[in-house]
Amino acid sequence: MRMPLPPIRPTAVLLCGLVALAAGSAGSQDVSDWAEVSSGATDVPGVGAVHYSVGYSSVGYDHFRSEIVVQWHDGADRTQSIYDGIYDRPPAKVWGIQGHLCVSMEACARYEDACTAQTIAYRYDAAAKLFGELANGDGLCHR
Repeated sequence: MRMPLPPIRPTAVLLCGLVALAAGSAGSQDVSDWAEVSSGATDVPGVGAVHYSVGYSSVGYDHFRSEIVVQWHDGADRTQSIYDGIYDRPPAKVWGIQGHLCVSMEACARYEDACTAQTIAYRYDAAAKLFGELANGDGLCHR
């Protein structure tokens, strides 16, 4: 003869659902979910090949949240997030010139078609094995 199972309480069901949701969220924190990803590679003199990926997703009002991640080899494989923020008209452009890694993105005034390009220059610090943003480095990135 089978014993009837005790009734499942709504609180237990809710608790199990929250545990499952938390477990699923914890696993996805390592990998960002981007609506779009643009990737490529550029040569940075003194560093070599630098592979990049630009992940971005709309946050509304024609703005996009983005993260730019670069990968290169310097004795070992290296990875660094060099940008995490909001801009307009994705994806950002990435290129290497004169020993610098350059990133250009556009910011647009609301209800205007004219956009302003912002350029960020990064220099590779061989001792730290990281790219560092240069203050006022946008003049270094002219193509």
